[in-house]
Amino acid sequence: MDKIAAEAARLLFADGGAGWIVAVLLGLACLHLYRDGLRVLEARIAETGATAAALERASQTNAAVAAALESRTRVLEDLVRLASETACAVERSDERAREKFEEVLRRMSDLQHRPRP
Repeated sequence: MDKIAAEAARLLFADGGAGWIVAVLLGLACLHLYRDGLRVLEARIAETGATAAALERASQTNAAVAAALESRTRVLEDLVRLASETACAVERSDERAREKFEEVLRRMSDLQHRPRP
């Protein structure tokens, strides 16, 4: 180990100090590469944060869409149940039930023609 250190010191002083110039240039190159590496890492961290924020927004949107679809499904199930009950009553020739059935059909038609938000 001492021989390696002595040889390294001899090379630094050989050829009029040219070894020192090489050592300084290598040190500057290492410093430049270190700073450049830090900038790259900071950019990657910022990009990762932006991606995480976008994924969170997408997740919230998906949850809202799922809730809206579930609500609409419940409403449609209620409408189907009501329509089938009314249809059974219409088959029994109940005039009032026939009016209800026509009202439900009219409302369903209105829902289909209404513009979606």
